[in-house]
Amino acid sequence: MDAGKRLSKIMPEGGKIIVCTSPFERTTQTLLGLYGGGLNQENVECVHVDPQIREQEFGNFQDPGLTSKVRAEEQRVGRFYYRRPNAESSADVFDRVTQFWDKLFEDNGRGLLTEGGVKYDMCLMVTHGLTIRLMLMCLFKWSVETFASVWNLGNCEHITLKKNAHEHKYEICIEESYPPRMPWATREAWIVFAHIKAPQEMVERLAALKEAQKALMDEACREEALRIDKAIDSMENKILRERSEPYTVINYLAIPQPRTMQIDGVLSRLVPGHGHAGKTPEALEKLVAAPDETDIEFIDWWGDNLSYQGKMLRLNRTATIHATRSSRSQSRNHSRSPTEATETDDPDDL
Repeated sequence: MDAGKRLSKIMPEGGKIIVCTSPFERTTQTLLGLYGGGLNQENVECVHVDPQIREQEFGNFQDPGLTSKVRAEEQRVGRFYYRRPNAESSADVFDRVTQFWDKLFEDNGRGLLTEGGVKYDMCLMVTHGLTIRLMLMCLFKWSVETFASVWNLGNCEHITLKKNAHEHKYEICIEESYPPRMPWATREAWIVFAHIKAPQEMVERLAALKEAQKALMDEACREEALRIDKAIDSMENKILRERSEPYTVINYLAIPQPRTMQIDGVLSRLVPGHGHAGKTPEALEKLVAAPDETDIEFIDWWGDNLSYQGKMLRLNRTATIHATRSSRSQSRNHSRSPTEATETDDPDDL
């Protein structure tokens, strides 16, 4: 009911509305609740029920005995791409909501917004939390990492999009959204500190592996060389973890793109630790505690999801992404000569 009152206040007076809704019963109930709360049904010219914006399919029946196996496989494959038995992945839903956007905005009078020569003043979409996130991911070209950082909306919360006529694109209107802010997002990271040293036994083990690697350079021992390369990479990552502390960047979407390059924006939103899913945005904002910037070597945005070599390739290609201002001068003097970063250099930045 409250959502209907809120929407009635931002609805164009006397304007024509098209409603696009998921076919599920709970979205139909939500739409009826909006009418009951004050949304003027007389202004609704069309109700379009579309299965392309239904909730993600998680499988016909879920076998409790497979839960641990499914979660382990999901971790290995990646949550965005993993399909549970008889189910969809988030990537599958992304594909169908992309088709929905195309159908909505199609030109030549064939799109939902222009069909039959009707000009609508407002399009109201009644769908599901995960589906909304994937629709926004498509519209704003979020990376998988950014998508994963965004929380689902609460029941009957809404996001308002308005078209920027000058730039011909849609933007989130914070003032007319509820709650009035960017979609809440938190991204976990590891901050590597200069003052934290790795255990000596790890350093010695790494040195021994590198010596063994050198000894194999002139020998045709491909399998052994690959094994040692993998062991070195693993040890380098373990040393990074020993020298880092977990932090969470809150209100992540409020940072301008490319987000991981905006050092001030990142540091001003750091909360110590990971695993804050149970805390409210208001509670998290009270926990912000930025570390000493001069003690930060770089920010590891990937943790265990990327090899050490992969991290260093990204770091050296676009040093300003992961290096703080205190270490940029050192990075630029490094023999690898990092180049100027762009928004598309690293998909994690979007």
